Amino acid sequence: MDIIKNSLIKSIKNELRNNDICLDKLIRKLTDFKKVIVICGPTCAGKSRIGIILARLLETDIISVDSMQVYRGMDIGTDKYDLSDYGIKQYMTDIFNPDHDLSIMEFKGICDEIIKNNFFLENKIPLIVGGSGLYIRGIISGMDHMPDENKDIRKRLKEDIKNHGMEKYYSKLKKIDPNYANKISGNDQRRIIRALEVYEITGNTFSSLQNIWKNHKSDYRAISVGITLDRKKLYDNIDERVDGMFENGLVEEVKELIDNGYEKYRSVLHAVGYKEVLKYLKGEETLEKCVSDIKRNTRRLAKKQMTWFNTETKINWIRADNYDNIFKLIRDILKIIQKQINNDIKNEKN
Repeated sequence: MDIIKNSLIKSIKNELRNNDICLDKLIRKLTDFKKVIVICGPTCAGKSRIGIILARLLETDIISVDSMQVYRGMDIGTDKYDLSDYGIKQYMTDIFNPDHDLSIMEFKGICDEIIKNNFFLENKIPLIVGGSGLYIRGIISGMDHMPDENKDIRKRLKEDIKNHGMEKYYSKLKKIDPNYANKISGNDQRRIIRALEVYEITGNTFSSLQNIWKNHKSDYRAISVGITLDRKKLYDNIDERVDGMFENGLVEEVKELIDNGYEKYRSVLHAVGYKEVLKYLKGEETLEKCVSDIKRNTRRLAKKQMTWFNTETKINWIRADNYDNIFKLIRDILKIIQKQINNDIKNEKN
């Protein structure tokens, strides 16, 4: 990501004034109505850069919604940034060691406390930035209808999978809940177990509960803006990022995770970028094949993310590559936010 200079922020502020966008008024409206801004979209679409610029303009901080950036020591492979140089606090990064099995409910619980104490009580606008659609939905829409985890069921399912293999239980999930099974990998043990657990507890499929969740009244008043790119441009960005990760020391980062005893934990075993390097370090594939696999799997991840986000009808989408400069892009994002807050204020008065 290119360095965002103070001169760029200053010039954007000047241009916004010339385009009838008063940041002071917008900030006041957003804080008065306790609005939450969400910047979402597929990996490598440019969300982080946009998030930093918006945080500077709206005088706020960022809540990162990335299921892997929560882990310490997983920096290069998750494309984690240090935002302290920009005077921005970034929440929900580096909060657990990689051996911690994070659930969406736990993630939401932490975020709720942050939003309440570090944003609303401080008259700041919560700015959520990330590509983990399930976690974003969990924060915004709540999780009340989802059953708590059952340790006995989970333990039994884990032992059964260990004894009989993942394929048997993925096939079982396909019969019970084909809609959800088709959305996840056949190797995603955590999600397979959760879906089977939910079915055993409630008698309802995970996808049916997701539909209830989708239509559930939101816990927060959110304005969501999705960032996307032309597929070729997105794939080029992915290739460039992956090449940069290896140049910046991804292999060494994975070696350190192994040395610290984390190679057998889900966060490392299943994360794109890490699982492939593990295979390379074990001698199961060449470095060239490892790089190629990460690029392919990241493209697949981006496709899955877009499939998920396309089910969210309240997202305002912007094609970032349709803009020839960052000012016009930021201007139109702020216009979306301004229009929606004005409409919400009008509706509340009526």
